[in-house]
Amino acid sequence: MAAARRNTLKFLRATKTLKAERRPARVARVNAEPSTAQIVRAFMKAPGHEKILERIPKAANVAGWDRGTQVAYFSVASKSGSALWLDMFDADHFDGVTNMQRCVTDNRAWFSDQGYTYWNSAQTRTGRINCYFNATAADHSCVVQLQSDGPSAVVECLIDNQTFGNLTVNGTLLWPHFATLSAGGHSFRIRQVSGAFFFLSLTVYRF
Repeated sequence: MAAARRNTLKFLRATKTLKAERRPARVARVNAEPSTAQIVRAFMKAPGHEKILERIPKAANVAGWDRGTQVAYFSVASKSGSALWLDMFDADHFDGVTNMQRCVTDNRAWFSDQGYTYWNSAQTRTGRINCYFNATAADHSCVVQLQSDGPSAVVECLIDNQTFGNLTVNGTLLWPHFATLSAGGHSFRIRQVSGAFFFLSLTVYRF
């Protein structure tokens, strides 16, 4: 009760009506569970895939991915395989647009950027995602699926403390990140750099 004694009741009068910003429209929902075929098509179109194929030739077709192992899968609504923890920091919830129930229903999480100061948005770019999974000693691909909210967004992707660099997201993006992992736990991390985006999923394959 000692802390309560330091508080004081106040009675305020709000007589000036502020002009409210228009609430954003909902961004179309996207399937957060990409098929292996969709992932392979995205991989084969990505600049630099030729170098990956020199090391992992079987990555050129769906059978090559499926003959390996889908190690883990992360999304807002579910985890599978060796997926242990999905941590999200500074995700944003806008009632009626991207509130918590919609995030679970749509199977995605929103990280905002600019605007909505009337609604008390801090307009930060501090969204962080951590996908922690167990791996065996082998080559892996961590396939992230993101969706921009607006013209584009930029994120930084890392495996543990090693960065893959910035990734530009225009619309819906499937992007494989390749790494040789040691046996044990590893974290695939996403850091917001600019723009607003949705986290849809991370699928981890072992080759």
